[in-house]
Amino acid sequence: MSLLIIHCPIKPFNQVALSEGGFNSQKELFEWCLAESNALNAQFQSSGTGSIESMPYADEVIVLMPTLDIRLLEKKVPLVSAKKLEQVLPSLIEDDVLGGLENSLAYTLPPLPGQAGSQRTIAIMNRSWFDWLTTEFERILTSRIRMIPDCFILPLENESIATRDAEQSCLALKQTDLLAIYTWHQSEHLGIAWVEYMQDASLPSRLQHLKALSWSWEWMLGNTYAYSRRTDMAASSLNLLLASPHARKSHKKRSLAWLKDSASPLAHSSGAIASWLDYRLWIKPTRWAVYASCSMFLGLGIYTSWLAIDDWRWGRNMDISAAQFLAPETAKLLAQSKTNTSIAQALTIQVSQEARNKGLATDADFIAMTGKLAQLKTALGKGSIDKMEYDGYRIDFEFKPGGEPLTAADVISKAQSLGLMVADLGNSRYRLQPFAGLGTN
Repeated sequence: MSLLIIHCPIKPFNQVALSEGGFNSQKELFEWCLAESNALNAQFQSSGTGSIESMPYADEVIVLMPTLDIRLLEKKVPLVSAKKLEQVLPSLIEDDVLGGLENSLAYTLPPLPGQAGSQRTIAIMNRSWFDWLTTEFERILTSRIRMIPDCFILPLENESIATRDAEQSCLALKQTDLLAIYTWHQSEHLGIAWVEYMQDASLPSRLQHLKALSWSWEWMLGNTYAYSRRTDMAASSLNLLLASPHARKSHKKRSLAWLKDSASPLAHSSGAIASWLDYRLWIKPTRWAVYASCSMFLGLGIYTSWLAIDDWRWGRNMDISAAQFLAPETAKLLAQSKTNTSIAQALTIQVSQEARNKGLATDADFIAMTGKLAQLKTALGKGSIDKMEYDGYRIDFEFKPGGEPLTAADVISKAQSLGLMVADLGNSRYRLQPFAGLGTN
């Protein structure tokens, strides 16, 4: 599996995007590194500097945006929907943005595991610069692309060897002709970058014990690969590209011919007293009854169609959300699989395997599954199981003949009442799923 890492150029100081050309002077300054990755590491293949169009194809792309172009703030946000949070963000960061909010773009990073949902990190970027970058990345050939602040690939201070001779540090340095740009990874979701003139370059006393590492693919490749393989929510779902906002006939009234005649059908009747058996009395009520029936069936059809579309959209959103947490190896096996395994089911299998690797118990373990099967057997009043097959994730079983025969509907209904997921395999064979069938269609 190929991995392409792109380090974006720094936004030019004191330069404003032109209406037509944008920041095209930076078009050829994207640094990139191509590697071949597997489950353990990434092997360097090639590197270079140039435009997005000149870069090779890769299965996965990680874009590193300089922290100098991102302001990361910790804020307490209201627990509202994502759409409402987007509306209140400007008022939350108004006091922290010196240049005004007109050309600023704010994005709320996903919450850290174990952290209160109201305590979030907000990334603030220059809108013109970010729009130009996202437009450039629309031309890249890949099936998966993510953008993260480049400080996040640095180790945390307590994870690095905090000595002046350290080979890994939470502090990185990029030198130009006259400037020294420092990047510091303060905490899991916080980092800062600042500029010093070379002749006056000196570290704050807080960082005097650290050795600043120069940005180089020698260590950036390994650190970026390690970050891309993290499966915890805060790392796997972080993607600054999601901050880019997605792009946002009257009919004449026509009356039915059979409703045009509003006069009473008996108005011209020669008889003084109208009979209930006169068909002319029922013409108009019949037309309205037909109209009401058609409206009801039309409304029912629209409602049913909407439910079907909403169900499909919900499943698609669930798959998109689950796909962000799939390890690359799991995604590759799922793409090559010829079975009907869903993305959510693949994710539950991956999570179960990770938990087992850590020695933790899961709902798919043999003891847990046999306990559920015994509970179902007791509820159905069956004596014993005739055959049982366990594949490490689910159990296929058959009841021993005897007693009152049960239909597949009875078994499935009883299992649902117990919070279990049982599927009918035919010929009196059933399949018990873990996690109450999470991920099964």
